[in-house]
Amino acid sequence: MIGKYDRDGPFNDPILRCCDCQSLVFRDAIKTHGSCPKCANRRLRNVLSISEEEMAALKGKNIDPEFLRLYEGVDREEGLVM
Repeated sequence: MIGKYDRDGPFNDPILRCCDCQSLVFRDAIKTHGSCPKCANRRLRNVLSISEEEMAALKGKNIDPEFLRLYEGVDREEGLVM
């Protein structure tokens, strides 16, 4: 079964990252503006990582919690590789 945000499924990500200014852009804003609302760049890509500051800002928005869970941090000691 393919998950909602699985790489082999359809592209459903609610936010993208601008390749030029690195801003997070809501998918709906792209429909309205046709480009990044901040710098007008048309090259956007999927989000690979989200900083703690960006995560805090996104939690107040109407973003699918399932999508945000994909980017939650791990305990540093738990993720430590030696």
